[in-house]
Amino acid sequence: MTAHIIACHDLAKNEADLKKIGELFLTLQTSATPASLLLPWFPSSARKTGKEATTELFTMLYAYVETRRHAGSTSDAIDVLIADGETTQNIVGVSPTPKVA
Repeated sequence: MTAHIIACHDLAKNEADLKKIGELFLTLQTSATPASLLLPWFPSSARKTGKEATTELFTMLYAYVETRRHAGSTSDAIDVLIADGETTQNIVGVSPTPKVA
């Protein structure tokens, strides 16, 4: 329900992607260690893991936004942002995604 409200119906229907997004957010959360926050330039494994999770999350959400951009308009939140002239990068940057239980 949350994914449908804040993103799009396509994402809300895809259980595998919802689970993957939840896992990526968990990875981001666990990679935010005190050392990685105090020394963001230090090449730690937590930094590498966080960067990989961020990249994968961005890529996944970018694909959904581009799919919606080329499809017919609906009342999905992503479609509203597209209609307002937002770029795909901005939409991905502001689209929160749900936690998966």
